[in-house]
Amino acid sequence: MVLKNLRGSERISWKASEHRMDPNKVSQYPSCHPTDIPMDDVSDFLQKISDENNFRLYVYIKVTIGYYVQSHVQATIYLIISSFLFVMSMWSLAKTLFTKVGRVPEKYRPSKELEDRLKAVTPYENNRYVVEKSTPVQLKQQNIILEEMCTFCKVVVAECDQVGRLKYCYECGHIKPDRTRHCSSCGKCCIKYDHHCPWINMCVTHANYKYFLLYIIYTSILVYWYLLTSLEGAVRYFIIQKWKEDLWKILYYLFSFIAGGVFGYYPLGELIIFHYQLISLNETTVEQTKPAVLRFDNAADYNMGKWNNFRAVFGWGVWMWPIESNEQDGLHFDIRYVSTQQRNRFVRIEEEQSSSAPSADSSTH
Repeated sequence: MVLKNLRGSERISWKASEHRMDPNKVSQYPSCHPTDIPMDDVSDFLQKISDENNFRLYVYIKVTIGYYVQSHVQATIYLIISSFLFVMSMWSLAKTLFTKVGRVPEKYRPSKELEDRLKAVTPYENNRYVVEKSTPVQLKQQNIILEEMCTFCKVVVAECDQVGRLKYCYECGHIKPDRTRHCSSCGKCCIKYDHHCPWINMCVTHANYKYFLLYIIYTSILVYWYLLTSLEGAVRYFIIQKWKEDLWKILYYLFSFIAGGVFGYYPLGELIIFHYQLISLNETTVEQTKPAVLRFDNAADYNMGKWNNFRAVFGWGVWMWPIESNEQDGLHFDIRYVSTQQRNRFVRIEEEQSSSAPSADSSTH
C-alpha cells in the first residue's frame, strides 16, 4: 500500500497483519491489571458527576419538558432522546473507569543478569538512573545489552530514543513495547499510553481510549441537546409574560444555559477537536508533544490514512457503542516507512530475531 502524507511524499507502508488480533480475544490482556485507583476516589467522582447531571435533568425535565413544552408527543420525543444520550454518556464513563488498564506483558522483562549489566553502564544520580548523562561509550554498551534483552525476551521493537537507543524502563524493569510510556502519576508503564486524565484520575490507554472518546462525545451532544431544546422555554417565557411567577424558572435556565454552553465548548468541545486531529494522524497526546522515533527511519510514523487510523481506535461495526471492538493488541502497530531500502533493512533485522524465536510467542512488526 502506498500512501501520501500531507506534503505529498510517498511512504512505504508495512502492515503488521500477523499481529492483527481476533476481536473476541483482544480483551484477554495477559498483562492487564485492574485499575489501581482507590474505590473511594471513583465513588466521589461518580457522585459529583451524578449531582451535576441530576441538577441539569431536574431543570430540563421539570421546567422544559414539564412546563414549557405544550405537546405530549414533543415532550416524549425530547425525553427519549435526552435519556438515551444520558445513558450512553454514563455507560461510556463507567467503561472508561472500570476497563483494565493495559500493562506491559511479563515477556518483555529480561533476566536479572541482563538488567544488572545494563544498570552498571548507566549513570546513577539522586536515586535514579539518568540515561541523558551517558557517555558515547556507555550508550553503545547499553544498546548492545538492550539488543541482547530483545533476543532473550524474543520480542522486536521498532521505537528508539533520540540517540537510537532502544527504550527500557528502569523503574518497571522491562523493555518498552512501541508506544508505551511510563506514567509518573501511576508509577507504571502503560501500553499505547495517551495521557493521565485528571477528570477520572486514571490513565487513558489502548484499552479504554475508545470509551473515553465516546464519553466526551456523548456528553457534548447531551449538553448541546439540552441547550437547543431549552431555547423553546426561553422564548415562551417572553411570550407568556408571567414575569414574576416564572422568574425562578428563567433564572434556572440562565444558569444552566451559561454553564452548559461553557462546559459544552470548553473543555469538551476542545477535547473532541483535539482528539479528532490526533486520530487523523494516528498519534497519542504524548506523541503530539514528543513524536515517536522509529529505528532506521526517523521520518517513519504510524499514520496509515484517516480510515485506517479511525479503525485502529474504534475497530469494526460498533463504533459508537461502548463495546469492545479493538483489533490490535496495543503492542504492535502498522508503520509507514519512507523508503523500500530502509523497510527491507528493518525486515532483515526482524528475521534475524525471529530465527532465534520460532515459537508462537515471537513477534514482528
